[in-house]
Amino acid sequence: IEEEWQTLMFFCEVGSGQRNKEYEKLAIFGSVRGRRGAELKVLSAVETKVPGYYERIRDDVLSRDKGKDDTETWGTDSMVFQDDELSYALGKQGGTRKKLERSSGAIVQYVGHT
Repeated sequence: IEEEWQTLMFFCEVGSGQRNKEYEKLAIFGSVRGRRGAELKVLSAVETKVPGYYERIRDDVLSRDKGKDDTETWGTDSMVFQDDELSYALGKQGGTRKKLERSSGAIVQYVGHT
């Protein structure tokens, strides 16, 4: 993920130094675009292992870094897919998702059905 999005990522402990068993904080350093791409890819993996996690933090994720790029136009949009729509939008081995990214210049990542 770090290489793909040109970021530096590591887990960090905050406070007493004891790891909270419910979650760990992940620090992601890099450009606004790189951080968001890496964050969404990590969230996709987390959502696979902990279904429903993304829904609890969705609003924080979508509003994070809004307008914080050089043009002050950075933002994140999302939509929810039905099973058949998600399968079509992913394509074989993620091919359709990758084509959508290349043609639009946008970051396209599926986190659960979002």
